[in-house]
Parts: sequence; structure tokens; C-alpha cells
Amino acid sequence: AQRPGLMMGAIYSALLTEIEHENFQVLHQRVALTPLRKLWIAWRTWARG
Repeated sequence: AQRPGLMMGAIYSALLTEIEHENFQVLHQRVALTPLRKLWIAWRTWARG
């Protein structure tokens, strides 16, 4: 029952990491994860339980 929350947490964590790598330039450019990367993160999180 907690897996969806864990998956979203992992996706948001990856997004925050990407924002950090872009030097927090969120007002000047859009930072996003591709749908494939989101799927990979969700699957990996689900598989780990």
C-alpha cells in the first residue's frame, strides 16, 4: 500500500537532483524527467519493495 508513495518520492528525489545539477536555474529553464526515466525509477522502486 506504500509503494505508490515510495515511487513518487523517488521520482521527486531524482527531479530535485536534476535541479541541483542545473544549478537551481528553475526560473530560466524547465527541468524535467523523461517519461522513460520516470518509468525506470518507478519500476526500480517497486522492485526493491
